[in-house]
Amino acid sequence: MTCRSLKQIAGSSGLMPKSIRVEKPPRENWTREQIQRARRRVLMPVLKDRGYRLRPKPKDNFLVEDEQDLVVKSHYWIWPSRGMKGNAIDFFMLVECRSFNEAMEILSGKEE
Repeated sequence: MTCRSLKQIAGSSGLMPKSIRVEKPPRENWTREQIQRARRRVLMPVLKDRGYRLRPKPKDNFLVEDEQDLVVKSHYWIWPSRGMKGNAIDFFMLVECRSFNEAMEILSGKEE
């Protein structure tokens, strides 16, 4: 489910249903180095560990099988049909609707 799908569920009010909204306490500040490292984290192994099915494509690209034309390569991704693209942090924020802190925890291996 993408952020766009969640917004459709929320309707015109923009409020997420309680079953989807998750409040987590804020984490300490991330350093510039930690953020840069997370942005450059290779996505393919992280996504495989999270249950995504990836199909190899030419030039070291991988197609996320359940999401039409979502393609990942190294630490970047592009989703042409939705006009979205970005780095590893952006993937978790825009595709999985995670907060910045949640994305950082996933990419740094500190996810609870």
